[in-house]
Amino acid sequence: MYDLRDTEFLRNPAPQLTRMRADGALVRARLPILGPIWLTTTDAFAREVLKDQTRFTRAPSQISAGRARRVFWWMPRFMRPLLKNINLMDGEDHKRLRGLVDQAFARSSTEQLLPQITAIADDLLDQINHEQPVEIISTYARALPLLVICALLGIPEEDRAKITRWIAPISSVTGISSIFLGLPGLRRAMRYFKEDFERVRRAPRPGLISDLVRVEADGDRLSEDELLSLVFTLFVAGHETTVHLISNAIWALSGDDATREHFQSQPDLAPLAVEEFMRVFSPVLMSKSLYAKEDFHFHGTEVKRGEAVCALLIAANHDPARFTAPDELHLDRRPNPHLGFGHGPHVCLGMQLARAEARIALERLFSRFPDLEMAHPDTPPVPARRIGMNGLKRLILRLRP
Repeated sequence: MYDLRDTEFLRNPAPQLTRMRADGALVRARLPILGPIWLTTTDAFAREVLKDQTRFTRAPSQISAGRARRVFWWMPRFMRPLLKNINLMDGEDHKRLRGLVDQAFARSSTEQLLPQITAIADDLLDQINHEQPVEIISTYARALPLLVICALLGIPEEDRAKITRWIAPISSVTGISSIFLGLPGLRRAMRYFKEDFERVRRAPRPGLISDLVRVEADGDRLSEDELLSLVFTLFVAGHETTVHLISNAIWALSGDDATREHFQSQPDLAPLAVEEFMRVFSPVLMSKSLYAKEDFHFHGTEVKRGEAVCALLIAANHDPARFTAPDELHLDRRPNPHLGFGHGPHVCLGMQLARAEARIALERLFSRFPDLEMAHPDTPPVPARRIGMNGLKRLILRLRP
């Protein structure tokens, strides 16, 4: 079985991806908590799986109650409301919830948040002591998306520090033990949000939480569990992808003078560069699990009912059948039809926000510190080895104004 947490794979995925493609349309892997899974090996196969709601379901309960219990065996009772998750729904259930959420997102436009994102980035950079080496992920790349999600949701400024402190451990999960270490903060955050829903019902305020509480279509509203699950989905999925997108981009730019100079010399290049960083590094390595509704053959591979299949997004994004020189970083690559934000009905809700955050984070950092460099250029940073993610554990820089 293939190991997606192998350090060599995370540092240089090309050799393993080549072997995977040679092995067929689907290959086997095993991950902590998830267990054995099938992985797609090309762009075309990833797109086919992500769009196919006839043979696959995201809800293990549609296979059997026993299957659902085996998938979520690790989840304590107080977390069960989070199973009302848009990422675990298909068909009409997903369409209904997505429609309500899209209404709320339309009110909380990314464009309206741009000044706040810039202000948050500048404030974080102001707090950094650039006279000594800086661990840029914890001080900037992780802090910025968490604070932006707080701003998007409309969480009062006086509560944001404790919310980010409670939520942050979730983004460092590498196995079952680290999940349990994050549970106390998760319980506090859930209690806070339940109380906050009542506060905004009594006194609406700007922000997505208030919009989600009030949104309605044909007399339908979000239930308490759906509200809670959506807020946590936004926090976890909405910040973690962006953390790794920003930190991988900083690593690429700080470790290669020519790449950094190319980025800095063309101010209009940033949006294209963000797409290329997303493609090459694929911060989200793979999709959520999809479960086979029946036995069938997938391009020569026999898949049994109930087995988990994931679209391996990094394989799609490095597919030579889709991209020229797929393993090379070209900041001005166009077109760039990557699957970094997914595909099909479950394409990422917050992709425009993630793009804006990454662009602004890079622009502000490299305009303030144009000659920044890695503090230990001969020692590559250690991969975080997060389940299903591609990020860095630490990245230490010397900031030079």
